[in-house]
Amino acid sequence: MKRDSLSRRSFVRMAGFASLVGQAAWLRNAAGSSSQAAEVQRPKFVFVGAARRVEGVHVYAITGERWRLLQIVPSAAPVSLAAHPSGRTLYVLNEVSEFEGLPCGSVEAYGLDQDTGQLDLLGRQGLSLSATMPRHMAIAPDGKSLVVAVHGGGAYNLLAVLEDGRLGRVRGILKETGSGPVAKHQETAHPQSIVFDSTGRRVIAADLGSDQMSVISIEDGLEVTARHAMPAGSGPRHLALHPDGDLLYVANALDGSLAGFEYDSVTGRIAERRLQMRGSFGGALGLHPTGEFLFSAARGEITAWRIEAGALEQLQSRKTGAEDISGIIPLPDGREILVLTGEGVARMKFNGVCGRLDQPEIMASVRGARCFAAI
Repeated sequence: MKRDSLSRRSFVRMAGFASLVGQAAWLRNAAGSSSQAAEVQRPKFVFVGAARRVEGVHVYAITGERWRLLQIVPSAAPVSLAAHPSGRTLYVLNEVSEFEGLPCGSVEAYGLDQDTGQLDLLGRQGLSLSATMPRHMAIAPDGKSLVVAVHGGGAYNLLAVLEDGRLGRVRGILKETGSGPVAKHQETAHPQSIVFDSTGRRVIAADLGSDQMSVISIEDGLEVTARHAMPAGSGPRHLALHPDGDLLYVANALDGSLAGFEYDSVTGRIAERRLQMRGSFGGALGLHPTGEFLFSAARGEITAWRIEAGALEQLQSRKTGAEDISGIIPLPDGREILVLTGEGVARMKFNGVCGRLDQPEIMASVRGARCFAAI
């Protein structure tokens, strides 16, 4: 890749939700060189959002092979986590239908102590009216804006990030329309996930309800600059953008398929489709830091793929012991991936030479886990 090492700031920028990992410019040879891997900053903390039993954000410290629970911060229905590029603020998206008596979801901002992992609430900001039950958010690489995909209200919200890490009011709203043939899930538009492209001025968004992907500019509010129709009833949900910024992978939740596209970051266009694979791959996506491997998940399995000129070669599928897999974060040294299930976080070691995953090892037991971030 274009740099020889990975700073903690660079890793923090991309580690909030599994689909965001594809934005970073990673070290191309991290997995194969022990000397280079030693230079890569490993995460110190993992944050897990849970919506059942002990609802809130569970904070874990990583010391060598050991994970230790530091803190549980009460939070209403956390569904997505995103860290500020500075590493000093963590944002928590609340999947709620009401905030302060109004029909909307909300986002919390927490000050983050980079030495201890301690979280302290800075404030909570409501989304636009009718923007209920949000699903995912992403923070701009420059740390000045945050974009939210809203499932219940069928919309996207743009919020300003203030200098102290707090959030300003919503400054951009994009209301979506459309539907699909699967009546139970596609009666209307249901935005699911977003990822910033390499320019940092646009997001690519997946809408499960209307079977489409959109490229949206954030430079002057929220403005759609391109659309791409997906197969009817596919239900695009998870996105992963290659480190080079020119390949986009999409996991479809309704038909389980996996698709790959060329992406032109200069024009902001989703171009030629490179692959369409049928199967059960719609649970989550994660890109290896070298850009040489893709990981997908569904029905309790993690599948490792080798990326060759945009195409995928299936290497291995391994059971995790849990059916509901909702997130994958490959660690920056390329030798491990973290897997989020409804029961918590598992770690799987990965051999980039032969493309093999080891058996999962439970690192954090968190019942009702919905989202996570590694910093």
